[in-house]
Amino acid sequence: MSDDAFLTYVYALVRAWRRPSLLGAPEGPPASAPLRLLPAGEHLWLAVSSVPARDYDADAVRRGLQDIDWLAPRALAHEAVVEHFLRAPALLPMPVLTLFTCDRRAVKYVSDSRERIEGLLDGVERRVEWVVRLTWNAQATVLPSARAATGAAYLAGKRDVRDTGSIRLATARAKAGRVFDALTSVAAKACRRGPSEAEAAASSRLLLDATFLVPSRGASAFRAALRRRTQELGEAGIAVSLTGPWPPYDFVR
Repeated sequence: MSDDAFLTYVYALVRAWRRPSLLGAPEGPPASAPLRLLPAGEHLWLAVSSVPARDYDADAVRRGLQDIDWLAPRALAHEAVVEHFLRAPALLPMPVLTLFTCDRRAVKYVSDSRERIEGLLDGVERRVEWVVRLTWNAQATVLPSARAATGAAYLAGKRDVRDTGSIRLATARAKAGRVFDALTSVAAKACRRGPSEAEAAASSRLLLDATFLVPSRGASAFRAALRRRTQELGEAGIAVSLTGPWPPYDFVR
């Protein structure tokens, strides 16, 4: 491959009734040309950039995947470009480092997979992703005083704390499960990430790591559903993290 050859880097497929605007779009990964749009069918647009083949061919990518300093800025730039289209009617984000030898190959990929792709777009149309993480606060457990009158008393106190902590952790897990069910009821879809509750280690402090596909106009109701439970969760030693809205990464795989 010649030194002046280029590849087509694809960020996302956008379904929109009009050509999406690129005004204010962020820059792509290092060495990429300006962002542009490729018509890929009726109301479909591929968001792409040209990148030097010498920097993004198979060998370069293979080496780069082993180097966090190479990968991190490219992943962040990729996500920033995808998020530029978050308000589009339907957005299909591509994985980081999705590359084709030319524009024509990228468009052909969409054409060849049109039925499947349209189904994915239908599933996420006017919907965005929110991420909820619930974490057990280990500081809520108080250790027994080292000034217990006897060694036996100290060990008994430590055992009581351990048993109480186990009960509180089990209670916290049950509450996290109920929160997941409640949020699922106001979301279009939900997905647990990581091990299931049954598979999680007994000492795991991560109670819930889940993504929710929420109608764009239903964000307030979703946040309110979580907010209604925040005080109860805090009293149970559970820290709450809510992030979003994000492109629907977990619902287009």
